[in-house]
Amino acid sequence: MLDKKDDHLFPGIKQMKSFFSRHQNTSSSQNNNNEIIGGSLGLIQHTRPSNLPAKNPAEEMQHRKQHDEILEKARKIDERVKKKNNELRERNIKKEDKLLCNSATWNNLIIPNFSTLRYKKNVYDLWWSGLPPSIRGRVWKLSINNTLNLTIDIYNECEKKIINFADNKLHNDYLTAIKLDVSRTFPNLCLFQNNGPLNESLNSVLSAYCVLRPDVGYLQGMSFIAAILTLNMDKCDAFICFSNLIDNPCHKAAFTLNQNKMNVYYNLFMKILSINIPIIYKHFLNSGLSPDFYLLDWIYTIYSKAMPLDIVCRVWDMFIRDGDEFLFKTAIGILNIYQKQLLNMDFVRGAQFLKKLPDNLCADELFDSIKQININIDGNNFQKMVDESL
Repeated sequence: MLDKKDDHLFPGIKQMKSFFSRHQNTSSSQNNNNEIIGGSLGLIQHTRPSNLPAKNPAEEMQHRKQHDEILEKARKIDERVKKKNNELRERNIKKEDKLLCNSATWNNLIIPNFSTLRYKKNVYDLWWSGLPPSIRGRVWKLSINNTLNLTIDIYNECEKKIINFADNKLHNDYLTAIKLDVSRTFPNLCLFQNNGPLNESLNSVLSAYCVLRPDVGYLQGMSFIAAILTLNMDKCDAFICFSNLIDNPCHKAAFTLNQNKMNVYYNLFMKILSINIPIIYKHFLNSGLSPDFYLLDWIYTIYSKAMPLDIVCRVWDMFIRDGDEFLFKTAIGILNIYQKQLLNMDFVRGAQFLKKLPDNLCADELFDSIKQININIDGNNFQKMVDESL
């Protein structure tokens, strides 16, 4: 810090000190004036300058009345905003309290006894409300049947073979496509892009799967499924769960490009749609908007590209609990929510709308809509109808 005795060493110091002192005083005065003018007093019409005619009493009263009306309107708006914020805060507190309570129930009671409790009605009801994020990965891992009998040793062996796998041109094409798609998966999260913390894990899961199943290889859409799993568990568990999910009948038909089997699912879906929302069924027929233009992408990614991520995870909770039929109930539930908008859309607009649903989609609204959907026909459940048609 420079003292007055040092001023002679720097000739411009005195002038600078004088300038900044004046500037601070001026700024302080201006700020004080701004506070007065910017406050509610600034709305009152002050006495006019002497060179202008004075206000008459009627005009003065009118201006004060207008001033009071403006203040009252501002007060009411402020009260509404405060009330809305308080309600939102209370809802969030209730959600957090419920989440903590549910987490404790899952951790202390259900997960340790999962095999015996998973089919109990109270557990089903709790599951429907959404799994707490802190235990979601563990519950998914327990719920997805490891019918392929995969282990950590098998995963490690597949990882070792990735380099040799790339020597084959077709297999190298898979790995190149994986690397490209991983960098484009959930770009807003910045987790899977190059140098992102989960980039290597997602690459590894998908590449190891290609080594495991070179007959299936890699197709676009797989990266989103593997990414959801990688977000919720380590890469070895993600590989085991991914491989088994892809092996379920519906996804197996989709990813092996078995058109005959996919047509069975499409036809069944349209039949369910005609029963639940006949007006949308007719509109889609007339506009030519067939299921392969929207339903296939939903199935390919298990809705990961179509919805906000928090809602996607809730859909996954129920899909992992109930199987393929929940994918189709969700599809009808979506169309039920947006039927008014869809009725005013042609083929192109409808296909674009369904590819990426609105960001303001509400989870509670979606699940209330899904509850209304009847997926059974003539007393037959979904899987039985699929089995009879294949």
